Amino acid sequence: MTRRAHRWYAKHTFHADDLPDNLVEQKRAQGVSISVALPAVDEAATVGRICRSIADALMPDLVDELVVLDGGSTDGTAAIAREAGATVVDARALLPAIPAVKGKGESLWRSLSILSGDLICWIDADIANFEPHFVSNLVAPLLADPATMFVKAFYRRPIAYGGVVLPKGGGRVTELLARPLLNALFPELGGFIQPLSGEYAGRRDVLMQLPFFTGYSVEAGLLIDLLDVVGLDAIAQVDLGARVHRNRPLDELAPMAYAIARAILRRAEGWGRLHAAQDHPMHPLVMASPDGVDLFDLEEVERPPLAELTGDDVAALS
Repeated sequence: MTRRAHRWYAKHTFHADDLPDNLVEQKRAQGVSISVALPAVDEAATVGRICRSIADALMPDLVDELVVLDGGSTDGTAAIAREAGATVVDARALLPAIPAVKGKGESLWRSLSILSGDLICWIDADIANFEPHFVSNLVAPLLADPATMFVKAFYRRPIAYGGVVLPKGGGRVTELLARPLLNALFPELGGFIQPLSGEYAGRRDVLMQLPFFTGYSVEAGLLIDLLDVVGLDAIAQVDLGARVHRNRPLDELAPMAYAIARAILRRAEGWGRLHAAQDHPMHPLVMASPDGVDLFDLEEVERPPLAELTGDDVAALS
């Protein structure tokens, strides 16, 4: 599986220099439309700049529809987004026959009922350094290759600590939980640099076939379910540079990590991989980054209790 992750990374990882620069021409030639949607709850500080940037730089030539999926903001997010050129909908009111629950994944799932694009790009609304290439880079692999069904973002993750922005250190849940757990149970996904990235784009007909976890685990769930529905080689990842957003305090990360762990374990159980992982030796940890893929060979064995050690055990272990 580590070789498969290596091969996938080499073929399906794109940097800015790898992407075509004639996206509008390709879009017109293919006759497709593109929707961009931002799930948002109380993101007044950033949503206006993001929407204005998309509206000014990408609409109407590349982006046909810009929608903010408001999840009940009380800080003026909806008015700011509307003023910046976005259509604003109350995500909780979509599909009204189904009672709404809280969560980003809930908003994304409901948004498929109203977004009109053939290609749909979802962008988080808390990005402090948003630039138009966040959208154009995500849709580029979809326009360049009809076999690509879904594109994940990757980026460097600075982190603010004590008033100082450090160049690395963000993505704590990714590095401490999601990457190791995915490596153990879904090693073919080891080539993803940011498996929990909140920015991605996909073909509408594929997205309509996927289940959505409603909360923190939506990204992990989508990645595993895409592996099942379209296969690894129909997924790509693209470099967006650096992403700066509001970092959560460490004590707020436990609920997120718990939800993501439950989702990955739930999918692994459904795939029959929980018992399989126990029966196979530990394979190297795949650590994907914008610079390449590194393997960490973590040799670890389980010793028996000394109180139960027999002469035969010693002979077998020697």
